[in-house]
Amino acid sequence: MQPSNLEINRNFWDEYAKQWSKYNFQIPNDQISQPEKDSSINYLGDEWGTAEDVEEIISEYIFPFLTKNSTVAEIGVGGARIAAKVVENVEKLYCFDVAPAMLDKAKERIGHYPQVEFHLMENSEFEAGLGEKFDFIYSFDVFVHLDLPTIWKYLNSIYKILKEGGRAFIHTSSITTPNGWTRFCSKADSEQLYYPTSPEAIKWLIEKAEMTVIKESTPDGNNFYLERDYLVVIQKYLNF
Repeated sequence: MQPSNLEINRNFWDEYAKQWSKYNFQIPNDQISQPEKDSSINYLGDEWGTAEDVEEIISEYIFPFLTKNSTVAEIGVGGARIAAKVVENVEKLYCFDVAPAMLDKAKERIGHYPQVEFHLMENSEFEAGLGEKFDFIYSFDVFVHLDLPTIWKYLNSIYKILKEGGRAFIHTSSITTPNGWTRFCSKADSEQLYYPTSPEAIKWLIEKAEMTVIKESTPDGNNFYLERDYLVVIQKYLNF
């Protein structure tokens, strides 16, 4: 039987986490030179983008939606490279991942914070008891690895656990950006963990999941992620 998108991701990222060390691999991002890795790579995942690009995304798409009273969830916590920047700015942080070894990496880095919980996801649904619990949910550099049916499942799950009027940030691939189109043409047939989509398709799913777009990205030649992908903040409909 063909493995599901979630199973492919779980197996790949579990093995990636088990083997990861800043000292034993080649940097996949050509923006970071190999000699720079000692100073620029501190968390699993830092190798995928420059610190400056990541900081810009966090400051524009995550921090504005947090308060000290927020209950927040991260989908795909990985090695906690984003969670480590979020945890001290919220009341409660739930870290979700499908890969057990990734959760172990995250626990090593931020497990000492009393306001953090770690949860293994067996599928694209969250465990019972989390309904309408969260003020904000974010997932950075994760949905680029998901196919549309899996993204659709996650959006419906996000809707269920967001408070009324709650917001979420997701980050997907895009074939409509300059670097996204280049990536699609060069890798679509060979890269198993890359799933091409478009802002139009993602916005259609968001609407069908009864949420609305409140902020979205446009290509930016100064930021690796904005030039390649689609980043969007959405809000659960308010019921009047």
